[in-house]
Amino acid sequence: MSRSYKRVPCCKDHTRGMKKRANRYVRRNYLIVPSGKAYKKLFCSYDICDYKFIESFSSYRKWMSKHNRKKYSDAELYRKWYRYFKMK
Repeated sequence: MSRSYKRVPCCKDHTRGMKKRANRYVRRNYLIVPSGKAYKKLFCSYDICDYKFIESFSSYRKWMSKHNRKKYSDAELYRKWYRYFKMK
């Protein structure tokens, strides 16, 4: 495993459902798709993944204490934040 980590703590919303929707849109609405990578020009790639959450540990701790009933220690919270926002 790699020991590298993200330089900017962010979490992106990668959904396979949006990729399926994009493929269906292209297949159903365009009868002739040119060969190669031309299908990428038919559907905007920004519509597939358009959510990105950038959050520091302190703001994550405030949000978790406000919105979560279960109380976590700082070590547990840091591990959760590191897992979702800092690890690759």
